[in-house]
Amino acid sequence: MRSLELIYKAIDEINAQNPDAPPVSKSPETMLLDSKGGVDSLTLVNLVVAIEQVVFDETGKSIALADESIFSSAENPFQSVGSLALYLDNLSAAA
Repeated sequence: MRSLELIYKAIDEINAQNPDAPPVSKSPETMLLDSKGGVDSLTLVNLVVAIEQVVFDETGKSIALADESIFSSAENPFQSVGSLALYLDNLSAAA
């Protein structure tokens, strides 16, 4: 899954930028936005920006992960790394 590779690159960047913070794990099961855990809001925002930049650097395509469509979807794409990868796959297919 190409989207997962792009997200992992962004996770590497986020982890390198914040060596004192708990690292974000590179796994589809890693919870991002969850009532039982996940990353803090600043880390999530930085991750979203990093993913958008990695996608642009790797593909030349400009995407917006946080747009109005996520609010109308039945499931939150920011739940986990895996759900975010599926959402990114769908965005890439639509572009």
